[in-house]
Amino acid sequence: MGDVALKPPITFEEQVELLRNRGLLIDSTEKAISTLKRINYYRFTAYTLTFKRNDEFFQGVTFDTILRHYEFDSKLRNILMEIIEYVEVSFRTHIAYLLGHKYGPLGYLDPGHFRDSEHHAEFIRDLQKGIGVSKDLFVLHHQRKYDGKFPIWVAIEVLQFSGLSKLYKNLLPVDQRSIAQTYYGVHHEEIASWLYALTVVRNRCAHYNRLFNQSLPIKPRFRIKDKDLEIRDNYLFAVIFNLKYLITDNGYWRDWLTKLEALIGEYEEVEISRLGFREDWYALLSVH
Repeated sequence: MGDVALKPPITFEEQVELLRNRGLLIDSTEKAISTLKRINYYRFTAYTLTFKRNDEFFQGVTFDTILRHYEFDSKLRNILMEIIEYVEVSFRTHIAYLLGHKYGPLGYLDPGHFRDSEHHAEFIRDLQKGIGVSKDLFVLHHQRKYDGKFPIWVAIEVLQFSGLSKLYKNLLPVDQRSIAQTYYGVHHEEIASWLYALTVVRNRCAHYNRLFNQSLPIKPRFRIKDKDLEIRDNYLFAVIFNLKYLITDNGYWRDWLTKLEALIGEYEEVEISRLGFREDWYALLSVH
């Protein structure tokens, strides 16, 4: 296995010719080269998988077709990051408020206030790591003025979203239910599932990974009333569908949905069914 030779690197010009030889229609060699100087060939060609078989492109597929799908995916990641930020900031607030008021500013340090002591220890390590590398003024302020003691409403700001998701999952059931019912009116285990799904999507967006024609390694839970909708649970639409339950500002959700609709309208050639969308996707997302 270790003796398998790697392919040698090829020039931008050779990359274009390779695509052309495989049947991709390229009107402008200069534009194609300019694009591949900006977008790594390996990243770009991930979007060709839908349009070829056995390394031969289907008839009529153009370079611009692939580029348009890449651009759609990029813009979709951007608007997803925007709304995931809304959820992330909200849950920082919810969790810090509950823990601070119920257990005191430093009550989060006590593993007895959480389900699992090992997961709590991991949470503390994540916090210490975040504090150690942070250059934010609020962190430096608490280091100097309070001898490194961080109340939960400060400490929680250095957690990554994945750590925040794990923290919610490790809250005592009574505390999970308190947040779920106070702000969302849904089951606390549904929220835990949705937050985890959002961390996966956020990580894909943050690392510019492809969403189009890509199943996800997660299957978020559906509410009982939604199970008969038969939404494919391992595609992006399932995450977006459940995301609507975590947006408490209906106006904000409608504005975001308008952005999503505009993006899909701008790239009509993109088969959004490959992201798990159904024909009635807008109606499904409009219900709140």
